[in-house]
Parts: sequence; C-alpha cells; structure tokens
Amino acid sequence: MSGSIIIGLICLICSFEPIQAQDSYYYHTIHSHALTANFGRTVKLNYLYQLGHARQLKISGIYVYDNYDQGRNQVQANIFHTHLQLQWNVFHNENFFYNMSAGGGIYYLRAKDLLAIKFNEWRPGFIGGMELEYFVKRNTIALTMNYDFCYMPWSKIYDFLHIPTAGISFFFF
Repeated sequence: MSGSIIIGLICLICSFEPIQAQDSYYYHTIHSHALTANFGRTVKLNYLYQLGHARQLKISGIYVYDNYDQGRNQVQANIFHTHLQLQWNVFHNENFFYNMSAGGGIYYLRAKDLLAIKFNEWRPGFIGGMELEYFVKRNTIALTMNYDFCYMPWSKIYDFLHIPTAGISFFFF
C-alpha cells in the first residue's frame, strides 16, 4: 500500500515538472532561418541559416558611418560591407548562447575630407566576430549583441574596423 502511494506521488510530481533528461529541447533547430537587425554606430542586417545545432551560415550587410580627425583635417567615411560567415556555437546555457564567426566578403568605401578630396574603393575584406544571444521566446525571438571586426588589408584608409552592435533576431522555419 505505501509503495503504491510513493509511486503515485512520484508520478504526480513528474507530471508537473519535466525531468531534465527528458527535456532535450534545443533553441537552434536544424534548417531554421533567422533575420536579424542590429544597430550601433552602424546598421547591420543578417540572414542566418542553421546548418546544425552548433553551426550557422550567416549572410550580412553592414553600413558604417565613420567620422575622425586626422591632424587639422576631418575625414568622413561611408562603408558598405557584404560578407558570408560561418558561425559556431561556443557556449550554451539554457536560452543563452555565445557564438563566434569568421568569413569574408567585399566592401565599398566612400570617403571625403574638409578639402573636398574624395576617395572610393572596392576591395575584398575579412570579418570575424562574436555574438551573445538571449532567447526571449523559444525558437522565435532573441536579443543579440555582436562585436565584429573587419580586416581590410588592401584598403588605403583602414586596416581594422571595429563594429559593436545590439539588436533583435526573428527565427522562422
């Protein structure tokens, strides 16, 4: 009799709260898609395709406005960067993810200074970065913070361009 009560209580408790081993849900579902909009001193739009639980293919378009002083001169630059990245999940804890990415693409740089000297260049570039993702709603909405750095070895103005952004991601199937 007492054994039946104990088994009944265990079944009752287990019905209200899932056992951790049985809850094998993962936020990045294979073959899902995502659209991300991030902002900072820039505008960054991403399309992500989930290749597996730990890998994503990321296509990004970035616009950066930069303004800096060079002695008594002031340079204003507009950078448009399109690239393809492979992103890996490095750390995962419940609905929090830490990802790293690397890839390459092409950029267009348009700059001018106070003397009205204009400079344009199209060049290939490389990009790497890290991303923090916090899912507000499972498989649907995530808040993201990115820190990307563009390496532009053939540019006459920039070597590295640092791009911190924050935004929101929408996932769909």
